[in-house]
Amino acid sequence: MRKMIIAILVTVLAVPLAAQQTLEEYTAEALRNNEALQARMARYEAARAQEPQAAALPDLKVGFGWFAVPVETRVGPQRATLSVSQSFPWFGTLGAEEDAAMARARRSYLDYTDARNRLVFDVRDTWYRMYVLERSVVLTGEHLRLVETLRDIALTRYEAGKTAFSDVLRLDMQREELRTKLHTLEDSRAPLRQEFSRLLGRDIREAILLPDSLALPDALPEAEPLRARMVERNPRLRGLEEEQAYWEHKSNAARRMGYPSFTLGVTYTAIDPRDDVTLPDNGRDAIIPQVGISVPLFGSRYGAMEEQAQLQREAARLQRSDAERRLETLLAERMRDLREARRRFELNTRLAELADNTYGAVLSEYSAGSSRIDDVIAVERDLLRYALAREEACADLNRAHDYLMYLTAQEME
Repeated sequence: MRKMIIAILVTVLAVPLAAQQTLEEYTAEALRNNEALQARMARYEAARAQEPQAAALPDLKVGFGWFAVPVETRVGPQRATLSVSQSFPWFGTLGAEEDAAMARARRSYLDYTDARNRLVFDVRDTWYRMYVLERSVVLTGEHLRLVETLRDIALTRYEAGKTAFSDVLRLDMQREELRTKLHTLEDSRAPLRQEFSRLLGRDIREAILLPDSLALPDALPEAEPLRARMVERNPRLRGLEEEQAYWEHKSNAARRMGYPSFTLGVTYTAIDPRDDVTLPDNGRDAIIPQVGISVPLFGSRYGAMEEQAQLQREAARLQRSDAERRLETLLAERMRDLREARRRFELNTRLAELADNTYGAVLSEYSAGSSRIDDVIAVERDLLRYALAREEACADLNRAHDYLMYLTAQEME
């Protein structure tokens, strides 16, 4: 019976652990389910659907007429007519429109690509914030238990007449401060979890697996190679290049629309035979080929359309230039953040080690009566502060690294 109970407990406890996901799995799930990203993909598919519309000829025109009062001809009365005509724009007009639609579709796909890359960064950024929060909860809880242990030591020393009761009260103050901080940290879990659920496109019910420590990211190239890669591959910049191409094709289409268009057609007329006379070709139906030309007399309209497209192209060029400068600024800032976070991580790692050694020494001195409780509390606070600062610096280091990967359109692994 005992073995059966243990087996049941192991099975029940193993289910939540098996359901937990890694960061990579959460990222893949967000890419599948995020509704904002799905909206971007729908816009891209809609843009793709515009391509065959732009390349299509105008609709074929078919007309039918019935003579209520037959019109007499030499070979018989006309009864009905059937006409078919097809218009053709100037050579290259449809090709330019199709090229414009393809450029707009590529722009839409690059918008989707940028949104996808940003989603990957946002998922990882939120995950880093959850990691720092959980480490803050753990470290604050550990230091709360440490203060409670110190209080027990101070109370023992007070009862032995070796210290004042104020030492116990000071530790009570520190304990209450840590308890309040711990409750505040625990209350911060819900908003982060909700944000993570939004990014994943579902409510998260299982426990979120977070590590005890973060690995340091791989070293990145220097600023200039990163800048060159960003200019070449950043989807926002490439999208604005496609925007320029779109308006260039629209300009070409507008110019060709100012040229004549043609119409080819044929009219078939049904003629009844005459009964009062015998004639060659009596009742022979008539077939009339037709050729038409549409001359745009008011060419200023199409000239204005071409000028508008050229101005839009220039606006897209200026916008791309401005976007490149903005991204270069972001790149420089994130490179600075990366270096600064690495320095903070290394500094707080050293300080945490020194604080740990100092704490052991000051606690021994306090137990021997050669140090005050204020010294112990100060070092205890330094222990917590350096430990938290080290975790935050590590998360900031990963965050800056991932943002640089986002700017340069590199996969985040």
